[in-house]
Order: sequence, then C-alpha cells, then structure tokens
Amino acid sequence: MFLYQPEPVEGVDYNFYRQKSESGIVGKVNPEMYTNIAVFGDNNMAAQRPDWVSVSSFGPALRTNPRFNLRWDVVCMTNPEAREYNLKIIKESAKLSPGISISSQHFADQGFCTCPRCIAAQAKSGLSWVEWRAKTVTDFLAEVKEIVSGKPLFVNCLPDPMLGKLRFGYDFEAMAQYADYFVIPMFSKGYPTPWYWETIARGFKSVLKKPVFVNFYVRGPNETWDTVAPTNQIMTVATRVARQGVDGIIFLAEKAEYIQKFQKEAAADKQTREALKGHGGDDVLELFARWEKLYK
Repeated sequence: MFLYQPEPVEGVDYNFYRQKSESGIVGKVNPEMYTNIAVFGDNNMAAQRPDWVSVSSFGPALRTNPRFNLRWDVVCMTNPEAREYNLKIIKESAKLSPGISISSQHFADQGFCTCPRCIAAQAKSGLSWVEWRAKTVTDFLAEVKEIVSGKPLFVNCLPDPMLGKLRFGYDFEAMAQYADYFVIPMFSKGYPTPWYWETIARGFKSVLKKPVFVNFYVRGPNETWDTVAPTNQIMTVATRVARQGVDGIIFLAEKAEYIQKFQKEAAADKQTREALKGHGGDDVLELFARWEKLYK
C-alpha cells in the first residue's frame, strides 16, 4: 500500500509511507513502513525558491503552465542545493526504514531543463541533449543507491515505456543497475477500460530488467468516494494487469482507513471475484481472498 500517513494496514506485503510527497511537506519516518520520497517534484520548494524551478522554451515546470500536464511543480534536478537537500532526507530515512522508494527523480518532461546551468553542463559533457539528460538521471540514481545503506530501492517511473528517455531522461537499462524494483504509477479516477493499462504494463515488462510493480489509485488527498473509481473497477484492472506478468500490485490512498474500506469491499464482492476467475491474475484474486479472512 502507498499511503500519505504513517499508519500501516494489514493484509499486504509492503506498506509505503509518503514521507515527502510532491507537496514538499516532510513527515517523520515510520520504521515499520517503507519510505517514499518525491525528489524534484516539490510544490513547497518551487514556491519558496522560484528561481530553482526547471525551465523550457515553453515556460516553467509549474502546474499553471498549460503547455504541459504537470501535476506538481518541478525544480531543476541539476540544482546542487536541491539535490543535497533531497539526498540528505533519503540518507536519514534509510537509516530507519526497511526500504526506500523515490519518485520525481527525473526531468519534468521533454524540453526541460534549459536553465544556464543545464545548458552549460550538457555542452561540457560532449553528449547529445537526450543522452546527457539520461546520464544525469542515472547518475543521480547511482548517488541514491550509494547512500541507502544496502536497503532495497524502489524507483518510480511515469507511465510512458515508449518515450520515457526522450521525455524524462529514463535510460531503463542503465537505471536497472541501481534499481531493485521499478514502480509504475497508473493513477486514474476511473478504470472503465483495463485494456489500456494492460498495454502499458506489458510495455514496461518488455523493457525493464528488474521486477515491476504497478500502483493503482484508490483515494488520494482532496477526493471523495464519489470522485474516484468504484472498488469493482480497481479489482478488475488490478487482476487484468497482473496477468501481464507484473511482479506486484500497489494501491494508493491518503489514509489507512480508505484502504481498509477498499479491502472490505473487495473481500465482500464475490460476484466480481468470481467473474475474474480464469483471467490469469490469480495472485491478485488470492490477495482479495486473504482480505476476506482478515475482515470476517
């Protein structure tokens, strides 16, 4: 489970706490939970230091920029102070947490970043623009791997298996040297068509050389149960994606109580579980069965 509050839930193999989400607010590590840190996606840092925000010919990496679909504000990943700040959080968290998950550890999107520091660094490297960006992302990942003290490292990648390198600087083969697991967020407020999510999952399984987890959206911050997908849709998409060979399924919610409500509904929905038999996602159906025992 992927939670915004440091309260784990029962009936799962992994509980992740978003110690630092893209809001930029930093919480306290729960030693019983794996820790997620959003790195360069940082609304608070962008507000406090607008001169650190990543830039492009189409404007800054801000949620208010209509040229991009940015869900958070992004600071430049070559900014030494931003790097040091986040590496310190990661290092301290790794001392207490059983494992570290990082997200937003990449360029904002295609065209970023064209600040003078990035332009100079790319020119000095002798690499092409695309290859320099990829090396920059991989080198940061290598730094993270070095400081997590042998703990497992989960690396989140935005869901574009085809153009990930061009857009975000993902060199999947190089990143696999440092990632122990890859996590692909597939967040949506509705999952009426599982086929699309299956296609993305299949694409990532074909290119990633380490175990692949997929993360589905139950109920994040500022949502109500009326604004998110019904439980049976999430059950269906999770089961259908599992048959593509992914190595794990994660569910995101703001609070443990939201996950517990989802677990209870999934356990009680025997009609959907029966309909999903034979689809090939038996591991997920077994998880739902475990929850039925948990909430008897």
